[in-house]
Amino acid sequence: MRDGRRSRLPVRLLCSAAVRHLAQVPRRNGFRHPRLRPLAAALLVALALGACAPGEDGVVRTSASGPRWFGATSLPPGDVFRFSLGAEPETYDPGLAVGQPDGRVARILFEGLTREDPQTLEPLPGQAYRWELSDQGRTYTFHLRPGIQWSDGRPVTAGDFRWSWLRVLRPETASRYASFLSPVVNAEAFNKGDVKDDRQVGLEAPDDSTFVVHLASPVPYFLYLCQFYTCLPVPRWTIEKYGNRWTLPGTIVTNGAFTLTYWRQNNRFEFAKNPRYWDAASVRLGRMVGYTLDDLNTTFNLYKAGVIDWCPSGYFPSAFIPYMRGYGDYSHGDFQGVYFYSISVTHPPMNNVWVRRALNHAVDRDAIANQLLKGSRRPWGNLVPTGYPGYLNPPGIRFDPGYARQCLAKAGYPGGQGFPKISILINTSEDHRRIAEAIQAMWKRELGIAVAIQNEEWGSYLQTLTSLHYDVARRSWLGDYLDPNTFLACYVTGDGNNRSGWSDSRYDAMIRDAAKELDPARRLAILQQAEALLLSEGPVVPIYHYSTNELIKPYVRGIYHTALDIHPLTRVWIDHDWQKRAAPVAVAPGGPGTETR
Repeated sequence: MRDGRRSRLPVRLLCSAAVRHLAQVPRRNGFRHPRLRPLAAALLVALALGACAPGEDGVVRTSASGPRWFGATSLPPGDVFRFSLGAEPETYDPGLAVGQPDGRVARILFEGLTREDPQTLEPLPGQAYRWELSDQGRTYTFHLRPGIQWSDGRPVTAGDFRWSWLRVLRPETASRYASFLSPVVNAEAFNKGDVKDDRQVGLEAPDDSTFVVHLASPVPYFLYLCQFYTCLPVPRWTIEKYGNRWTLPGTIVTNGAFTLTYWRQNNRFEFAKNPRYWDAASVRLGRMVGYTLDDLNTTFNLYKAGVIDWCPSGYFPSAFIPYMRGYGDYSHGDFQGVYFYSISVTHPPMNNVWVRRALNHAVDRDAIANQLLKGSRRPWGNLVPTGYPGYLNPPGIRFDPGYARQCLAKAGYPGGQGFPKISILINTSEDHRRIAEAIQAMWKRELGIAVAIQNEEWGSYLQTLTSLHYDVARRSWLGDYLDPNTFLACYVTGDGNNRSGWSDSRYDAMIRDAAKELDPARRLAILQQAEALLLSEGPVVPIYHYSTNELIKPYVRGIYHTALDIHPLTRVWIDHDWQKRAAPVAVAPGGPGTETR
């Protein structure tokens, strides 16, 4: 047998040197020099495969008695958990948060009336220890836990929840998730400014420990909404004193399991256990560190080196997924998320429904999911993912280049003649770039149209998306709760997450009718009709159904695969004796929309 260390040493040194070198290479339009991409990929694959051989450098390798692990498995110092946040959060103010990085930080710092079961995401008692349902499912009465406190020692009251929810609804707050509270009596009218008196909104705090919510009609998933980050309480006195600076370390006040002790933009967040949290005795971590890493290759290498303990789904290059499938710390499975392109219908030629249909039917989803992304995703032609009990998706959009060309001709551009050059807006990511280049080529080949790619960093990308100053934009949506409405409600006229400018009174009426329908089967049938109309009108170009592809160290406990890819990180702990017992293989399968990076 060859000496494993001797045969592996040149590969390790080569890869380490290459990574250091590539880190110094100037970027061009947000990416490393294109000639270096193949070299980087090859070296990183070698780096991945280099972990397979035996050695004495802290890397656990193949054995006859158990799984093999990718990269270093040395325990972190103390009870600290380190993970990738992806892009820098746009904000982690719960009332303003939208993206996945935003919500992940908000959930660490704050807790709602209910909280998620880490395996099933079913609502568990949070700041409220019990609740009653009355008025035929239209009134919820929550009872707060005795003695719960903010991190500064002030009591958490029902008035804090009422003020926080009203803050989300106030027009001047401009919360893009205000629609989350639309089931509340007069909430939508208050948000639009039609109702001025907040006492007319169905939110009451009759005493410090009782919070009453009146709904216009029963909402079967309402308790899921209560644990979503938009509905988390925020400290009024701190916000009124510090304004937009209230979330900074040293000024922020939280009611969740952790406080924020350090933040450096585009670097990292550091969190410390909150001793005033009502369930502090059950929190087994002393600290957490979340790294803001836009570069997927960097994330991948930090995981291998043992600098981070968890690499969430979508945060390492899809090109390496085939090589990771043999490792015990790799996990794969479906969850409720869809990757799609949005079309801004506010200007020609994108305001032409036949143009939108042409673009939709000229996308080969199978080639993207199974070839470009190595089978790590499922090709998908619908906006609503599969897996919602009782919901049947309407027929999805199929790849049909002949029909696509007919649509473009009906729009007045036969063979692409006279069609203006358009652009695809993406945020910085190697995978987003690769997908955009593939679709750029498809539209050129099948439709004869010229397409540019417009790359922007996450914050700028979100601003451009919200302004509607784009032609086609990369988007994705992850379910916020276990119901198709979490995807479809986004395209109601004026919804803060619409971001396409599309409006259809027929669609709006369907979503309203579904919200009022008490029969579950009829309600889902209405939502199915709404999805069919949305697909026909084409403001969205569905591309693939998300799947989880995660890496997690064998000593990390408390993270599970969930249907919505939501992970209550406050329940995570580090198993210092993991090698003495059977370690679970990565993220064990188990079973609530959010913009992702």
